[in-house]
Amino acid sequence: MALTDSTDSLVSIESNQGVVWLRFNRPDTLNAVSTAALAALSAALEASRDADTVVITGAGRAFCTGADLGTDVTGATVAAAAEVVSLIAEIPTPVIAAVNGPAAGVGASIAFACDLVLASESAFFLLPFLPLGLVPDGGATHAVVAGAGRIRAARMAFGGERIPAALAAEWGLVGEVVPDDRLASRVDDVVARLCSAPRAAVSETKRLLRAAEAPALQAALNRELEIQSDLLGTQEYARAREGFLARKPVDFRGERG
Repeated sequence: MALTDSTDSLVSIESNQGVVWLRFNRPDTLNAVSTAALAALSAALEASRDADTVVITGAGRAFCTGADLGTDVTGATVAAAAEVVSLIAEIPTPVIAAVNGPAAGVGASIAFACDLVLASESAFFLLPFLPLGLVPDGGATHAVVAGAGRIRAARMAFGGERIPAALAAEWGLVGEVVPDDRLASRVDDVVARLCSAPRAAVSETKRLLRAAEAPALQAALNRELEIQSDLLGTQEYARAREGFLARKPVDFRGERG
């Protein structure tokens, strides 16, 4: 499939001299994603296999704040997120996350899945699944444990706190944090270094680095899809989603048998 530049779609595409920029393109919703948006990102990644470098970022002031709960989030949404993460790992092209603002839910998962993660100082990461009756997905149960360790992963998954970019870097989830006004230029520097290197060495380096984690990542994606699909069909999720949309969080205390 040929890659065609677009600026008015759910995921905008800009390509220039072997570098492809993919932007979550719903700034009015802080780039919350639907199943269709995730499918569009997968299609763009698939079409970018021959690019020198791919950069994923967000339009406006957010990277991606997760699934759009105003749409019908189903097992198909979880499967679409898993496909994005699998492609990031599998294509020979290095994929850079330029995290320009909040990265929550599957947005954080996608950022952590990239080969290189650069974040602005004001960015933060959040796994807000638990209050919705859901589990982390998009490979987060692998990436956060692998990068930060199980105890810190539990802090993110159970605590639901915002993890500032600087702390995420300290934990091993982010490679570099830069001032907000320097993120784009720093990404350009990294892209230039990758594009000027011998292409075979770049792709083979990625292949070797990814080979060590591939089975664990795929197993995590499979487990997440099975469990999340079941949880999305529960009354707990339906009530929690309704409360989230109404901005009235549901307190489930006292409801266990």
